[in-house]
Amino acid sequence: MAATDLIVLLAGAIAAAFVSGLSGFAFALVSLSFWIWRFPLAELAAMVVFGSLVSQATAMPSVLRDVEPKLVAPYIAGAIVGLPIGTLLIAHINLGLFRLFVGLLLIAFAAFQLVIGPWLRPRPRDGLVAEVAIGWLSGVLGGLAGLSGVVPAMWAVARVWTKERQRALFMVFNTFCHIVSLTGLVVAGYVTVATLERFAILLPCLVGGAWLGARAYRHVSPMQFRRIVLLLLAASGIVLTVQNGWQALSG
Repeated sequence: MAATDLIVLLAGAIAAAFVSGLSGFAFALVSLSFWIWRFPLAELAAMVVFGSLVSQATAMPSVLRDVEPKLVAPYIAGAIVGLPIGTLLIAHINLGLFRLFVGLLLIAFAAFQLVIGPWLRPRPRDGLVAEVAIGWLSGVLGGLAGLSGVVPAMWAVARVWTKERQRALFMVFNTFCHIVSLTGLVVAGYVTVATLERFAILLPCLVGGAWLGARAYRHVSPMQFRRIVLLLLAASGIVLTVQNGWQALSG
């Protein structure tokens, strides 16, 4: 591997792991902003899923006391059904146009929430059916476009949950989805010896970055955490829109 590629690989891993350890999601957004310019798309899926999983696992001890099994379980149950459906839909949907739509939706949602946020009041849980449905939709988006963390983040922000509840849900739910995704990539043969070598190179940076992010989280206020989540959602939307807009519209 060329020195420049190695620097980009490690810098992307540290930055993405830090953000993931801090917020509980967004590893893919940050890592791809580094890696997509230097590495083939075929190699990125396994690298992103592995990096996300390691980052979440490293920061997991910091949320264990905040995990609510009764809250998380319905989301995971829905995702179990949604993930394979999303994978099956890949062959039947224009992914560029779909990602463009999701990107515009995220930008609009984040802008709306940033404006009305100061007037929102916390809302209680909305019931088992709603939570399973959100988990299912997240699974579909995860299997279809690797966006499993987007809907839970939007849902938690709209309900003005505490930062502890949000981050705990993000980490537990995304960890489950990453385990399923990585298992699928291994079974499909996308994880090769070369991929494992990349994993070994990434591992120290992922652990270190996530650990630093988890420590930084302790110094973030609830309002700051809300803004961080919304800005990450907006950034995700901008990246998706820029990456897929011209290609989708030009056919």
